[in-house]
Amino acid sequence: MEATNALESGPKGFTILYRILTAMMLIAVIPIGGLWFISIHKAKQDWTENVFQALVQDTSALANRVDEWTEFNLRLLEQNSKSPAMLSMTAEGQNPILKSIQDTYDWVYLAFTVQPDGENIGRSDGKETKFYGDRDYFKQVMGGKTIGKQLLMGKTSGKPALILAKPILSERQKIQGVLAIAMTLEDLSKAVTETRIGKTGYAILLDENNRLLAHGLGRVKNQLQDMSYHPVMQYREKLAGSNFVFTERGKKIVAYKFKTRMGWKLIVQQDYDEAYSSAVKSKNQSLILLAATLVSVVLMAYLLANHLATPIRRLTKIADDISKGNLSADIGERDRGDEIGALARAIERMGVSLQMAFDRLRKKK
Repeated sequence: MEATNALESGPKGFTILYRILTAMMLIAVIPIGGLWFISIHKAKQDWTENVFQALVQDTSALANRVDEWTEFNLRLLEQNSKSPAMLSMTAEGQNPILKSIQDTYDWVYLAFTVQPDGENIGRSDGKETKFYGDRDYFKQVMGGKTIGKQLLMGKTSGKPALILAKPILSERQKIQGVLAIAMTLEDLSKAVTETRIGKTGYAILLDENNRLLAHGLGRVKNQLQDMSYHPVMQYREKLAGSNFVFTERGKKIVAYKFKTRMGWKLIVQQDYDEAYSSAVKSKNQSLILLAATLVSVVLMAYLLANHLATPIRRLTKIADDISKGNLSADIGERDRGDEIGALARAIERMGVSLQMAFDRLRKKK
């Protein structure tokens, strides 16, 4: 009686349909999900490398322009320091050359010479001579360096100015004095400010002491700004040839740092969202494709599971009917060539055997 009631109430719980459906989904979804995860992880690595390479290219291109500018001025000093008039170490011989330098190159606002004791000899501006023995660029050259340089604030422009210096050497390579040029950084600043990376990227140029030379957003004040606080400068060890992500004013920024041949530091940075916009778009498209694939897999799994479970449910009902004495049920699945067909034929034979047994019992009566 209890068995009959159980059959009449039908299957309960995790039926075969859902078991087949679950098994098929696991078989299909796990590999698809795994492949998607691996592909997304690999794509992120590729995009990170692409972003890094883009920053490197932009930085290298700008660094070349900065180096070309400085090397041009150093060649200017080198060539003029070897002229006989410059080697005369007299104001009468040097002043025409110094004035010619200032008149020819717009960014040079003063060309001058200094003798080994620090006293000024020639000047391009015609003003009174001064003592320059306490200046860094002079001390660097007299100390044996081939180049002297010093960043200072221009009294007239109120903006950073650069002084480059080279030794004036005799035929025996003995230092007779120092040739120096004081320059505005407008041309250099223009090269930096004109460098744009996408819509949000820009460059920053610092000297060897992390003082601001030029800023892509024009944030150069009338004082020498210490940029040591910049996140990129605070994480020197993480920037030895790789990009760096930091947060500034609530925004994620990706940056790259490069040292020029002059020892200056060039930082190129861009908003993270813009730098990775293509990667995010690709990821979103992958998510849509994954969702569509999963929906298709679930639908196909359901149809296939239902295709397998439906005949099993029919055979279960037929077996239930036979157990109740209805031996004339039509078993349509017996023509199938699979296991379900074999089960249907076995149930049919069971029905025939029961019918024959009932017939024998009736004859005995």
